[in-house]
Amino acid sequence: MWEMKITAARQSFVLSLLLLFSLVLGGPGRMNGQEPSDETEVLVTGVGAILNGDEAKAEDDALANALRNALQQVIGTMVESEVLVQNYQVLEDNIYTRTGGFVKTYQVVGRSKPSPQLLQLTIRAVVKTADLRNSLEAIGLLMERKGKPRLLVLVDEHNMHHHYWYYDVDLNTTATVLMSELAARGFPLVDAQVVKQALSREAATALLEGDNRSAEQIARSSGAEVLVIGKAVSKISSGGARVVQQAGLVSCQAMVNLRAVRADDGRVIATAAQQAVAAHIDELAGGTQALKKAASAAAGELMDQILKAWQQDVYSGATMQLRLLEVPSFNDLVRFKNQLKSLVRGIQGVRQREFAGGTALLELEGPTDAARVAEELGLKDFTPYQVEIVSVSQNTIIARLLTKP
Repeated sequence: MWEMKITAARQSFVLSLLLLFSLVLGGPGRMNGQEPSDETEVLVTGVGAILNGDEAKAEDDALANALRNALQQVIGTMVESEVLVQNYQVLEDNIYTRTGGFVKTYQVVGRSKPSPQLLQLTIRAVVKTADLRNSLEAIGLLMERKGKPRLLVLVDEHNMHHHYWYYDVDLNTTATVLMSELAARGFPLVDAQVVKQALSREAATALLEGDNRSAEQIARSSGAEVLVIGKAVSKISSGGARVVQQAGLVSCQAMVNLRAVRADDGRVIATAAQQAVAAHIDELAGGTQALKKAASAAAGELMDQILKAWQQDVYSGATMQLRLLEVPSFNDLVRFKNQLKSLVRGIQGVRQREFAGGTALLELEGPTDAARVAEELGLKDFTPYQVEIVSVSQNTIIARLLTKP
């Protein structure tokens, strides 16, 4: 009798623990048989500085700030922020954060000017914590904030013993599948035929062989901001299933390796490698089928990484290059570097990569829009220096550092 009471008490204790774990792990939504929603609506504000009376640019900056605030509020990331405000302008904003969500939609519900130099926007945003890849609406919004970078696909393909070089065919199998998958997700693509007329064969060959330094030359010829480069190979696989052999079919294997490169600075932002098999009575047809499968899988992997990189750029800050020409001396470079963070809004970090012969290469962490940074460099007072902008691309600024007379 005493043993029965102990057993019953133990069963009661175990049931209580199970109930407690279900409440902690499952939450109230699961108790009702419902999965918790991955969408949250928030009301947030963002600010932008009005420079030289340009309210349109300030409004765009305020929107970017509000979208970032919405994501950080919902995701609940660990954010450490130090913000200094002087003359109503944000001077320094060091944010250390890792996010795992994205803004699906937003609506501007309020606009105000707390001061003549500051514009404030209030937005109602819907933030999702699920997979970005399956939301075409959110991908479109992300691309809009990133400036809709155009992609160029360049693939060297060997299908069995046939070499489908980029210049010898309109589009090989792998490139066709990649472009189809990218277009279906809303990625802007550069017309391959237009590019082929202006593209240097030597530059394309060097890029396919892994020399990312030729990316800038191809970018100038094509107008692309991101290059998707790869190699694809199909061959007869050794062995193969006995049932395939008995049916008189050939077992074929394909391998596709891809990388996505920022065209203006050669930085790799994504890589993908996939394999696939197919069986067919004709080895060339079998190789084509295997290439299609591998290319489709590689496209999905590559898109996920590209979108993740762009999420990081838009919501947590991007990395861009500033190449300074005609720098008077190293001491002048150090002085100018110290001015950058205090005078250019949003710059979180400045790293010196090289300095030689009066030319310096700086890496800036902060805003995603190189054009806005270039605008501020040209308009701000960097006494005793004057910045003269030479050229601007999506991720690179080239400028002269002149000494005022």
